[in-house]
Amino acid sequence: MRIAALLVAALALGGLSACQQAALTSSVFLTAEAAAPVPTATLTYLNLPTITPTPAPRENEGVPTESIAGSDGTALATPLPESPTVVATPTSASYTVQPGDTLLALAMHYGLPMAAIQMANQMGGSTTLYAGQTLEIPAADAWRGASPFWTVYEVQSGDTVIDIAQQFGLDFVALVAVNELTDADVLHLGQALVLPLDVPLEVAAAPAATPPVVAAAASVATPAPVAADAPIAAFTPIAAPPAASTAPAEIAGWPAEVFARINAERAAAGLGPFTWNDTLAQAAYLHGLDCQQRGSCNHTGSDGSTVKMRVLRAGYPAIGAAECIVYSQTPQQAVFWWMDEVPPDDWHRRTILSTWVTEIGIAVVPNHLGSYYFIADFGRPQ
Repeated sequence: MRIAALLVAALALGGLSACQQAALTSSVFLTAEAAAPVPTATLTYLNLPTITPTPAPRENEGVPTESIAGSDGTALATPLPESPTVVATPTSASYTVQPGDTLLALAMHYGLPMAAIQMANQMGGSTTLYAGQTLEIPAADAWRGASPFWTVYEVQSGDTVIDIAQQFGLDFVALVAVNELTDADVLHLGQALVLPLDVPLEVAAAPAATPPVVAAAASVATPAPVAADAPIAAFTPIAAPPAASTAPAEIAGWPAEVFARINAERAAAGLGPFTWNDTLAQAAYLHGLDCQQRGSCNHTGSDGSTVKMRVLRAGYPAIGAAECIVYSQTPQQAVFWWMDEVPPDDWHRRTILSTWVTEIGIAVVPNHLGSYYFIADFGRPQ
């Protein structure tokens, strides 16, 4: 049974979702008297700042010492550090480029991804350095857990998030979460995206690269969703959450049931289970209480917080975070609605079947419509 509809522009494209609310306003909000209520699902990420291209060097800035994307593929310079010791800077610092320096070597030396230096110095997607150039080296803490191969990509005409993920063999959810995109359907020409790579860009973009995640997902395009009355006793979840003592008795065990059903869907797709995380569950629960108090639920808190802000504030060390919300009557309906999406418009299903986010916390909070907010917060720790 579908139970409510909020039209807000975000990633959820199936049904009337909370992510459609901001786009079309509350004029389409359905009240508790709706005759045929239905579950509604939402998914969100955040935005990284837009990066402007690096201005052309002045004549007195010297000559280039590196261009990672050279046409012949050969190394144009040797690595910077004489010692392999990583110098992780607790605060930002300045560095003057020396002959022979490379962006990758600098990134590895300072314990940063290349993207951090590119963004701090408005380099866009360029990896070229110039002898005598002064670089701002950002603090490493904000980039903890990132590979040094993370790099900036500037959106080209006709690009989509799915196309970019395919081109570089990236997990769609990873690309969206790292860049904290609010709407994965909207990209702008020249927009700077961070590619969360574990290998050099040239290797990731090579024809022989690992098959893209989207193609892999297509091979399990329509795993049978768990039916509303399907038993789940045969599935043994990992680190299942305890029943929440603060939840009403009738729904105290529902987070654990949703957790088990989500992991059952992953098992059906040949994937390993998510690990339960109490901190993510607490962040989801607090957001549910906020939604309950204001009488509606989307991915922006009443204080303007986003999902990543909320999980960080709760104490979860996130590299990236995602969130699914559904208005539903039962755990079965909630998971079914998230999974009952057709590629490529299947943002919730992609999140549930993602291999990039690894942990999950779930909360269920009663709402004023006589149903419940089911909130699942996903994370990848540092």
